Amino acid sequence: MSITIKQFRLSKLCAVLKGAVILPWKTNAVGRLGRITGRLTIKNRGEFVVGKNVSFHSKPFQSSITVSKQATLWVGDNVFFNYGLDIGCTKSIRIGSNTIIGPMVNIIDTNFHPVDVNDRSVSKDIVISENVWIGRGVLILPGVTIGRNSVIAAGSVVTRDIPSDVMAGGTPAKVIRAIDVPNEWIRRYN
Repeated sequence: MSITIKQFRLSKLCAVLKGAVILPWKTNAVGRLGRITGRLTIKNRGEFVVGKNVSFHSKPFQSSITVSKQATLWVGDNVFFNYGLDIGCTKSIRIGSNTIIGPMVNIIDTNFHPVDVNDRSVSKDIVISENVWIGRGVLILPGVTIGRNSVIAAGSVVTRDIPSDVMAGGTPAKVIRAIDVPNEWIRRYN
């Protein structure tokens, strides 16, 4: 059986991504050294850009990413996504480099459904800055910006902006305390 050069290049790219066959076909751009373990469902009708060295760990629970028409989901370099991730992007979500996203995290830039007849909800941009750690079971709602180096405690619901260099938590999330993060320090994951 013979294969074309295009098929060979594509199969070589997929092998490098360790089973991430989904990524080359469902993203608009993907960096080197991307990894997927487990099941990741991607529905991309907009623009989905993934940086280099991005990991999706979708075991034991599947992860899901939906990017609507005319929406943009941008993921920086060295980002780790844990299992049970659910991202719903209808306008714009930006996730900065060196960010760690814990298990069972939900990030949505719209409410999807009106609460009542007078509800004029619209999609609002979400920005998660560089070197941020989002704990287990966090819900990030539309219009939120999370500042550089910040940590969001497990189980929090982020409804408003969180400044840089703080630990925040609760429902709704609020600043708990400042944290000491030197300029060049990068949070690592295991």
